[in-house]
Formats: sequence, C-alpha cells, structure tokens
Amino acid sequence: MNKQATAKIKYLRISPRKMVGVCKLIRGKDVLVARSILIRTPKKGARLIEKALNSAVANAKNKNMEEKRLVVREIKADIGPSYKRHIPWSHGIARPIKKRTTHLTIVVEEKEGGKKENKKLKNEEIKNTEKIQEKTVEANGHSPEKEVKPAKEVKNKKVKGGVKVRVKGKNQK
Repeated sequence: MNKQATAKIKYLRISPRKMVGVCKLIRGKDVLVARSILIRTPKKGARLIEKALNSAVANAKNKNMEEKRLVVREIKADIGPSYKRHIPWSHGIARPIKKRTTHLTIVVEEKEGGKKENKKLKNEEIKNTEKIQEKTVEANGHSPEKEVKPAKEVKNKKVKGGVKVRVKGKNQK
C-alpha cells in the first residue's frame, strides 16, 4: 500500500463554493505542478490551498517520503459552520447574513515505483501492443496500417506574388 500524508485546515473564512473551483485545478496532479498552478492562480482560495499543500508535504517528509514523487490524491472543501450576522433593512427589519466557513482536507500520496520500474512497465506495454498487432495481422491476413496511395506528380513550381503555386502536367487532372 502506498504511503499517504494528510493536512486539514478547519474554519477557513471563505465559502466552500469558491474553494471547489480551485481544488479541481490541482486534483490528481504532482505536488510540484500543483504548486506552480496555485502560484499563478489569482484567487484567495489558491493562497489558502497552497498553505495546506505545504503542510501536507511537510507531513509527508516526516514520514520519509520523497517530495518529487508526491501526488495530490484527494482534495476536498467541505462546509463548515456559518457565522450569523445581521444588516439593518427598511421598516426596522434586520436581514440575516451568513458568513460561510470551509473545512479543507488534502491527502498526498507517493507514486509507485522508481525510474527502473517505470522503464520495465513501459517495455512490457510495448511488447504487449506488438503481440496484439501480430494477432490482428494473423486474424485479418493483412497489416493494420493503411495503404499509402502515391501522390500526384508536380512538374514545376512557380512563385506568384511570394506564394508558391503548383502547376500540374498535361496528363494530370
């Protein structure tokens, strides 16, 4: 099972609806890529998520995980409690205002395998695709590639106003 590290920040003073859009940007991405996306995102939620992501990476380092191999496995912005406030309205009425809060959870996970294992997996995938192609050739009796038709011959090229124009021969249509 892969190693995981989490970071939770509760009672953030921002609406969960505003956070969800930023969460979608980095879900499933490498930590380094996610950081660069968050730095370039001009939203308050991006700054808050960046802090939480840094906390999750620090937690991962405490568990002896490599930062370069970390991936954002799960990120969610849940609804927290709302602060109830009022604003004066006409006829002496007080209108309610809800100042919403968010509970943010980030889970980072270490990728499986290193460079050697990835190369082995790629070589196995290539071999498998070659075997599948051989089976289709045997079953159909011909190769799966499309037959290439010969291109029409072009006698000469003239330059007309800086644009090359092809001139067809008499036998060609």
